[in-house]
Amino acid sequence: MGAQSSSHLGERQCRYLRGRTGAFLNHFMPHYRRQLAMAFLRQISREMTPQGQTGFQLLKSEKPPRAVMHEGILTHLQGTSPKWRESYYVLRGDSSLVWFGSKEEQKCGEEPQGSVALTGYTLVASWRECLYQGSTGNHSIQDPDPIIEPPLGFPIYLCHPFRQPLCLCMDTVESQDSWRSFLRDGIRRRGTVLQRKESPDMEAFLDAVKSYRQEKGIYGVDNLLLGTEAEVLTNLLMRDLLPKLRAQKPAMLRGVESRRKWAWRRFLDEVYVLVLKLVSSELQNFHQEKEELQKELEKKIRPEADQMLALSNQIAQKLQTMVCGPAESSLCREVKPQLAWVMEELLRPVRQGLGMIGTLLVHRLDSLLRNVQRSRVVAVLKEEEEAGSILHHKPSGIRVCSLGDMPWDLELMQPCYQKAELYWDSLQALKERFGFQGTKNLVFSAQDLMQQLMENAVYTFQQLSAQHVSSATRRRQVICMLEKVKGRVLKKFESDSSFAQKRFVQEWLVQIFLPYLLRRLELGCKLELHKYEKYVFADYSHIITIENIYEDVVLNFLNQKVNAGMDRAAELRSFQPGEKKEVTAETSTHAALSTWNLEDIHSTLQWDPDPCQDHLQNSHCEGGQEEAGRRNGGTCATQWPPESLDKDPDESERSVLSEGLTIAMDMDIFQTDLLEMDMKGNGSLIEWSQPTELLKSPRPEREPAADGIYSNVAVKTLPGVLGKGRAVVTETLEGEVL
Repeated sequence: MGAQSSSHLGERQCRYLRGRTGAFLNHFMPHYRRQLAMAFLRQISREMTPQGQTGFQLLKSEKPPRAVMHEGILTHLQGTSPKWRESYYVLRGDSSLVWFGSKEEQKCGEEPQGSVALTGYTLVASWRECLYQGSTGNHSIQDPDPIIEPPLGFPIYLCHPFRQPLCLCMDTVESQDSWRSFLRDGIRRRGTVLQRKESPDMEAFLDAVKSYRQEKGIYGVDNLLLGTEAEVLTNLLMRDLLPKLRAQKPAMLRGVESRRKWAWRRFLDEVYVLVLKLVSSELQNFHQEKEELQKELEKKIRPEADQMLALSNQIAQKLQTMVCGPAESSLCREVKPQLAWVMEELLRPVRQGLGMIGTLLVHRLDSLLRNVQRSRVVAVLKEEEEAGSILHHKPSGIRVCSLGDMPWDLELMQPCYQKAELYWDSLQALKERFGFQGTKNLVFSAQDLMQQLMENAVYTFQQLSAQHVSSATRRRQVICMLEKVKGRVLKKFESDSSFAQKRFVQEWLVQIFLPYLLRRLELGCKLELHKYEKYVFADYSHIITIENIYEDVVLNFLNQKVNAGMDRAAELRSFQPGEKKEVTAETSTHAALSTWNLEDIHSTLQWDPDPCQDHLQNSHCEGGQEEAGRRNGGTCATQWPPESLDKDPDESERSVLSEGLTIAMDMDIFQTDLLEMDMKGNGSLIEWSQPTELLKSPRPEREPAADGIYSNVAVKTLPGVLGKGRAVVTETLEGEVL
């Protein structure tokens, strides 16, 4: 954590730590190598098995965070004899906090005075909580020589189980709130960096950590598994080292209580930094070795994958006979009675958070369309595109947020993230009953899901609108295309939200109950695994392990019970995936496995009555055919006076436009029956805030259009005198034929 004026670590202690780190890695690396082989075999198995669709419809955004998330002048408690010093702080996109002597030093590219990764930190209410974290006794009495109180009235304190506390203070409550939000977000982003990566290497590493811990009798996830590979391994080793370090505190850790605590935390920080450096160096060396190992696995596994998988299945069948009875007994006696309420408690916060995400998305897209209505189309879209990661304020004080910045705008996203904080209270009973220690991991996972879905929705809207709008030459074409893209994206978001909730609940039910089940089966089943070693061929022994097959058998058994429980809950809640049911306010509110409720989302997009609606009804929204041939063919979702519309293109421009739209629609990304290019038919006014009425009301009989009208967007106009109607955008729940 920056330059140290002195060190409590002597040469003898450094040698001891190097030896312990080497012994730890020598013990861990065989687990890692075995899991790399198993992960590679699973990958080949997935390649050989036909895979259906992933379940997600939105395009996945891979946009990295900004290089600088937040910056400003802060006062920081530093030093062996702690003193408050003012520095210029920068929170980087990789969730590392660095500080400089001044802003000029930072702009000149000078080396920072100090830096710290936010992995493992927790925001607490006072510096006393930082110092006495993990200790027992009454610490409410003031020490005779307390550490200096913050010079400013708005402090922030962050504590870490193995590192020196971070004590910062600001001069305004606004600055305090802003920094607290960014630091909290940085802690989450840094903590889940491995969980967000989807690769066989990361799967192998996390399985290796689980295998190593289970060998020591530790099951399940906890705070120590947050962070990068090196940070996770350092946490595991530090936990083992802590009793020894406490017993051999340096003699210099003397003085009044508060200063002894500060010196102890500083000493722990030095140990942590050294161990982290040693682990990082060894992992870097192993990554070079891993490339050669993966080439060898490719040569060994791929030609014989069929035989390996067949052998694994045979052994799994033998293990099922042993596991089935005890596992069934434990699940029926302990897990099954708790499954329903745990499922409900897992679902509610993430459902509420994603509902708020959907509301934000609707209102922001409506705002974008209003800006297009009131401004030059090209200027608005260019502003959205070029705003990039800049959040700024207009002179009037109105806050402006680019569409692409929404997933990173904590002022908007924090209320959604706060819904995940409900898990701290609602799942407290799991700690006592099932030994679940991963509430922090669960909270971070739910918040990651909310941010990722927002990122995907924004990215999909940007990609689709860029493809369509680039081909348009008239304002009304831009408006119609943007409204169609908006409806398309919202429908995709609805589907992805529903799918993500179900998968989230299923995954965390397994994370909660699988460690408990494995502990219960340890004496009765795991001790018998050595009897099955004889079935593994010697040539495959470094790839196929009985422990992995055993855990897969237990996992599959638990998954069956979890899926059956979720299906029963869906039936009780009158929700069946894949069936089209009438959706009412009651079922939308109470469907435990349903998606975010569309009735909670009220669009702010209300267009003013337009006296020139009849003019627009004479032209198709896409503008790809002759005007005369499209008279009375449909209505556009937004009405414009003639003087505000761009001039019609000439014949050559119209040909280019039609060709461009055709090419765009032929791309794979647009090949779906939900995207339509023709808007026809009549109907009554249906507000966005009442989408279920569309499913309740009988459909008028009419002849279907020749090319079909498959859409999730319904544009309806109020019957009456032309020019007095108001157009709104609506969306069905199932993307049916309108």
